[in-house]
Amino acid sequence: MNNLLNLLSPERVGFLSVADKKSALNEMVNLLCGSDAVHDCEALRRAIFEREKILSTGIGLGVAVPHAKISSVTDFVVAMGITRAPVDFGSLDDKPVRLLVAIAGPADRQSDYLKILARVTLALKKQDLRDALLAAESPDEALKVLAGK
Repeated sequence: MNNLLNLLSPERVGFLSVADKKSALNEMVNLLCGSDAVHDCEALRRAIFEREKILSTGIGLGVAVPHAKISSVTDFVVAMGITRAPVDFGSLDDKPVRLLVAIAGPADRQSDYLKILARVTLALKKQDLRDALLAAESPDEALKVLAGK
């Protein structure tokens, strides 16, 4: 998870009080848009929502990984959201989501993009990691969980 830690910072970790998928996605985009690597926030928002229309990014186990790659993002940006209450996401296993990891990347770095996406989804399949992240009470605590501390 250390590579993911290099892409995450405390200001990209949010505790979300949202009631629905649309609100959750908007909050995740807002977290991503705080990065200098995102040059057009509304283009990123459209890309995230368009990707979600194709197929839900709710991958199961209470996890969603909304993601997009567009030219107005100059480097990879990752944000994590932990919801206060479960959110219906239309997930593959029909379970509501409480943990979101959003990824934005440059359009021309497909290979790196897929590697990051794979690392995130593989790591979040671990029940103990998910439980510890959901128990975190601050962004720093969530990052310590990812660091294995």
